[in-house]
Amino acid sequence: MSAAKSFVARYTEGLSDTKLLPAFMHYEQRRKNNRATSAASHVDPGASMIAPSATFVDDVNASIRYMEGVIKLGSQSRAIYNYLTSLYASMEDEGPLFRFLSAHVPPATTAPTTSSPNMSTGGGGGGGGVADLLLKQANEERKSPLDKAYALRTILRTGRHFRSAVKLYMGFSGMRQQAVELALKVDPSLARELARQSEDKDETKRLWLMIARNAAANGGTSSRDGKDVVARVVMVLKDCGPDILSIEDVLPFLPDFAQIDQFKDEICDALASYSSKIEHYLKEMNECDQTCDALRGELSRLKTVGTQVRADARCAFTNKYVLEAGEPFYAFPSGYVVLGTALKKEVMPYLNEKQVGRVKFIENELARVRGRSRAGISSGRSSYEVAKDDYEMEELQVELDGLIAAECPLTGSVMVDSIDHGFSDDEEDEFI
Repeated sequence: MSAAKSFVARYTEGLSDTKLLPAFMHYEQRRKNNRATSAASHVDPGASMIAPSATFVDDVNASIRYMEGVIKLGSQSRAIYNYLTSLYASMEDEGPLFRFLSAHVPPATTAPTTSSPNMSTGGGGGGGGVADLLLKQANEERKSPLDKAYALRTILRTGRHFRSAVKLYMGFSGMRQQAVELALKVDPSLARELARQSEDKDETKRLWLMIARNAAANGGTSSRDGKDVVARVVMVLKDCGPDILSIEDVLPFLPDFAQIDQFKDEICDALASYSSKIEHYLKEMNECDQTCDALRGELSRLKTVGTQVRADARCAFTNKYVLEAGEPFYAFPSGYVVLGTALKKEVMPYLNEKQVGRVKFIENELARVRGRSRAGISSGRSSYEVAKDDYEMEELQVELDGLIAAECPLTGSVMVDSIDHGFSDDEEDEFI
């Protein structure tokens, strides 16, 4: 012990902890050999073996005290942390190991469960957030002096200290399920606490189903055990709450000979919940029916709505008489009448790139279908082909109208968007 204290004191003076580590490892191995020799001598006193040196001091805490001391003084050597972990794991008492891991193993970063406009989506899709999370975790692993993977393997190899293993599992992203599985073997209450800490709804339900299955599997096959199984499963339902699991989720885990009286309250609660949901859905359906009726009435009314255009009506942009212009025109409910060419020229700058491309495509298709229709008049096409062309032109024209004539350009959003534009210097655009 005194030597270990002396080494710790000289750490700040430059005594390398990593260079001393082989000596401590040799010391621990010699202690282990001496214990094996002593145990063998008790079993077979007549066997010939080498007696331990009289000058050797067997100090159980010497190596541990040194490792703890240099870590407190700021050592970041991964070898020191890993060896101290192995020393703790070899002890019967789990307390020092668990306290050490609690101090040096932070909880894993929670993975994003919903996409947001600000979330990185490198390469398309929603995988960018997960990639960033894994990259962040890898950086944290490199900075941390404790090798969590090594510590987990060392602890699991001992076949004990499962609480510490659960702590390490929780230090890895996406390992909560393994932590709950291990916790169910040593402390079901710890497993339930881990399940409550989950922030992902699907994961939370999956973990509670594991807990319910474990509660049911721990029972026997007798009538008494059957009642106990139902009681344990019902307790899991109460612990997780009705928003996570319901009675139908855990019915497959219950024994075939379970009586309904044992969980009738849960069944009644489930039926009451279903009744409430059915009433809510019926109310929504009634509201949807009323909305549909209102829309059908509005559509029927619009079929009979017409717009009267005066014989001397002029285009709001070109000031030409629309009935004499020889081209299509649009009459808006605001009272303005606009020729098709002028309307397109005014609206196109305010459409997005996709809409502009669609307008050009529709115009090309209309020109192609009209040309085919005119050529077909003299070639004797069938009435079916002519009707098909007419229908196609009507559909294209309706879509084009929806793009350029969805609203009045002088009273709609186009006018609002053009408020910061300067006045035109083109004399053709000036009204006379």
